[in-house]
Amino acid sequence: MSWRDPLPQADPDTFWGALEPADRQAMTGAGALCSYPRPATLCREGEGADGVFVLYGGLVEVFRADPSGNRTVIARRGPGELVGDMAAVDGGPVSATVQVLRQVRALVVPAVRFAALCRERPKIAWPVLMNAVARLRDSDLHRHQHRLDARRRTARCLLELAEAEIRSGELATIRLTQRELADMVLASLVSVTRVLEELRRARIVSTGRGRIQVHVPALRALLEDDER
Repeated sequence: MSWRDPLPQADPDTFWGALEPADRQAMTGAGALCSYPRPATLCREGEGADGVFVLYGGLVEVFRADPSGNRTVIARRGPGELVGDMAAVDGGPVSATVQVLRQVRALVVPAVRFAALCRERPKIAWPVLMNAVARLRDSDLHRHQHRLDARRRTARCLLELAEAEIRSGELATIRLTQRELADMVLASLVSVTRVLEELRRARIVSTGRGRIQVHVPALRALLEDDER
């Protein structure tokens, strides 16, 4: 029976998109295809890594929580992206919790087998390394952005999320509550609500229950004007 790529049109900037066909096939042979409904948890902060997840469909949120349960949202990951890899490679605990936002279909590779594949196949190890470097750069960028005021942090975060969601045209719909947005930008809910009201008046965003619709060119232009 011939092998069929489960995500042949993966974005080349993602882990799966960077792999060659032979390495994709080797990964597929090492794992199992699984589905997870919202709000399933793929891995939990502080626990050991049972497996690595290659997302073929859906959306997950990556976050850390303090002892009081307050969340700091780190990122959202979608098709082609890899989660759980760092703990699998170094054998340490998982550094953040990964929770399903939109039903996920994923390849699950046992952590031990994934580490072995990285040792055996350098063309798998290289995208894993590039993945880690990209996340480090993202972390540095987010630290820089957190020195900005809440208005610019909120606008930049919305633009980043919208650009990841947009498929065609100028509008992108983000499935996100205002509370979740406030957690992502480390700002109070009151501050984020004020920013969204300003953007609504400018007809850059519209909001509904659990969603924010963004006019991407208008938001991009606003940020460019702010930086001049």
